Amino acid sequence: MSSSIVIIFIILFIIIKYAGRSFERRIRKSAYSDYLNSDEWQRKRYVVLKRDNYRCVYCGAKATQVHHKRYAKFNIGKEPIDWLVSVCDECHKKRHHSLF
Repeated sequence: MSSSIVIIFIILFIIIKYAGRSFERRIRKSAYSDYLNSDEWQRKRYVVLKRDNYRCVYCGAKATQVHHKRYAKFNIGKEPIDWLVSVCDECHKKRHHSLF
């Protein structure tokens, strides 16, 4: 009897832990999306593109996007400029597809 109760508690713990992570991800994803639409991001994006002379740091083509090499996980929008690079659309897609 007691072993089945322990198993039930373990299962409940796993379910609660997973649901919490999923909820946190949705909140962060929503906040990140809001940040990318903000004036603050547009200013930071401009600074990075200008710093890199509007050239993709990977292939040298015209850069149209800014890629996060790292993310400020709990402080969205507080990433240092060093963590951002100018990229063309094709290289940006490659960077994200190589993560999966």
